[in-house]
Amino acid sequence: MVTAVRWTAWQIPGWREDERLRTFYKNAFHPELINDIDGWKGGATDGSEHARRLRASLEYLLEQQPADVGTWQSMTRYAFHSEGELYGYLLALYEFFYGDRREPPVAPD
Repeated sequence: MVTAVRWTAWQIPGWREDERLRTFYKNAFHPELINDIDGWKGGATDGSEHARRLRASLEYLLEQQPADVGTWQSMTRYAFHSEGELYGYLLALYEFFYGDRREPPVAPD
């Protein structure tokens, strides 16, 4: 019998090496803080190693879409209603940090 390996946040690139990356996901997505996500943009784009890891982690999450909503909630404490909502928000966040989006995304209710 083959048992599937369940995805965990430890598979995100940079997760093991960068405590700031783990802190970002834990705090930026906190239910009481998620709509203040624009405050994290400076650290996401400052050219530091952390900023490179954060960008790589978002790219990984968007390309692989490995987390379900339950795993995401365990990782960040924020409950999205569906994977579509989760990855739609992450795409909007990525576009705000690194693309042409001018306004930060608003978390769904």
